[in-house]
Order: sequence, then structure tokens, then C-alpha cells
Amino acid sequence: MRKIKLKNVVSYSKLRSNSKDLNLETYITTDNLLQNKLGVKIANNLPPNGDSFPKYKKDNILVSNIRPYLKKIWFANRSGICSSDVLTFETQTGFSSKFIYYNLFQDMFFEHMMKGAKGTKMPRGEKSQILEFEIPDFPLPVQEKIAEFLSAIDDKIQLNNNINDNL
Repeated sequence: MRKIKLKNVVSYSKLRSNSKDLNLETYITTDNLLQNKLGVKIANNLPPNGDSFPKYKKDNILVSNIRPYLKKIWFANRSGICSSDVLTFETQTGFSSKFIYYNLFQDMFFEHMMKGAKGTKMPRGEKSQILEFEIPDFPLPVQEKIAEFLSAIDDKIQLNNNINDNL
């Protein structure tokens, strides 16, 4: 199976927004990204000050860059603003965002991030090293079928979790 480096399929978002777009429902920080790949919760507070903030769009992949071993990742289902400690991956044309997300969802990705991490108390992934991670190089229609299949499984898991919570 052919592999392709992450740097050939995604880039770090350079989008910025101002404070007028800040709100608790769409603000993503390392604090409201949930450990062990469980998604996000509503933010408890907004950043104190600033004129310009990193912006994410629907279908971007957000990953906490602080303490990668906590495995905080989210596939954005909306647009908003995030902390500069959250990496925002934009998928290049010809690749499925959801397929890439499922590849980054693997423990191997977070292990790869930790190999290049700097710092001991609050290790951070090294951005250029992160982009060296390799994923399978499938044609777009195959990527979309794989992502569709995995999304259906995720939907069933979510439904079962909702039923369990209700019981």
C-alpha cells in the first residue's frame, strides 16, 4: 500500500478572525477538547483579550498541540475561533477531510506527535514533524467510501451512547 505524508494532503490554517466572532458555543481551546478522542464540549470562558484569533471552518480537523498524549481531536461540524494551542488542519483539494480525520484519530498519530514533542511538563508537538506522519494514499472515491463507512459506525456508537444515557 502506498503512503503519503500528511504535509502533502493538509496544511495548517492561516485564517484569522477578530473578537466580535468569539462566543462560548464555537470557541475551541485545549480545555474544551475532550481527552481520548471524545470530541468537544462548550467552552467555560473566552480568552481575556486580543484583536486577532485563529479561525477554523466546518470540516477542518482540530488537534490539541499541548500534551498530545491526551489524544484531543475533533472534526469540526461548524466554524468558529480556536486557541493558538489548537492545530487546525485544512484539507487540500482531492482529499477527503473525513478520511484524513480517521487516519489522525489513530493512536499511532498521537504517538508520532509525542516523538517530536518538546518540553516535559507541558509537551507540545513540533509542527513540521507532525506533518511527516504518513497515511494511506487512496484515490478520492476510495477515501470517501472508507470515511462514509467509518462515519456510519460512529453514528451507531453515538446512538447507542444516547440510548445508554437515557436509560
